[in-house]
Amino acid sequence: MTFRFYIFIFASILLLSSCYPEYKLAKSFIESKPDVSILILPGDYVFKKNLKKENIGDTIGMTSWEIDSARMTNSLFLKDISDSIFLETFINSMFIEFEKLGFTVYTENYLDTFLFFQKPAYILNIAQLEIEEYKKKFEDKGEVNGYVYHKSFDVDAVNFNSWFEISTLNTEKGGRKLFFASETIADIIHGYFTESLATGEIKYKYQTVNIDVDIIYRYAERLGQKYAGYTFDYIMNNYIANNYPSGSKRKYYMHYNRLNNTLDPTTDDRFELMEE
Repeated sequence: MTFRFYIFIFASILLLSSCYPEYKLAKSFIESKPDVSILILPGDYVFKKNLKKENIGDTIGMTSWEIDSARMTNSLFLKDISDSIFLETFINSMFIEFEKLGFTVYTENYLDTFLFFQKPAYILNIAQLEIEEYKKKFEDKGEVNGYVYHKSFDVDAVNFNSWFEISTLNTEKGGRKLFFASETIADIIHGYFTESLATGEIKYKYQTVNIDVDIIYRYAERLGQKYAGYTFDYIMNNYIANNYPSGSKRKYYMHYNRLNNTLDPTTDDRFELMEE
């Protein structure tokens, strides 16, 4: 296929993507630069769980709290993570991203007056943040001399689980919803299969980029930015729902990428609704 054919296909996709109602309404929402205010209620601490099964000694007679404490002491990352640093990094990143998205952002100090705002206003309550440390299976395969070889082993991994409550002010129904989001990071493995010239043995050689506390803090910054974007998407999709052609059924949930200035349907880049 020629280069012109690929250009034609790409142009056709862009043209089609701009024709469906969800795209048009999302584009209209963004171009209108809506005057939206949002108040963020941060959490006080981060829940931490060590899910690794390493031996922590004889647990007979120990309470569940004592067992959890022993697991925390034997954790690789959790025992060194500062709640205040993690939360400050997460919240500051979220604040900055909301402002870049055009929102006016308020802190909990303005709660009493914020409740009386008449323009579009939302409260984002960071209900719970949780970090889980565990082992994850890494698997790789490669071909040497026409044979396929497999390698698997455990690597360190971290789950970031988050619960958010979004309240819409000045609405008669459906004003408060609970959402969930989860992200995972793990040690990065750069590996390959190779044959020993001396013995003919096939070996797997690799280098590891290990998770550490600094990486976890940097990921907190990334998540703050990402979840501000998810909140923007939620508000934008509410606008789409309220202005959708009467009698038609919505097909797509739209996601806005501010950095690329793109709009795309998504099933993954969004909050998971926990309850109506």
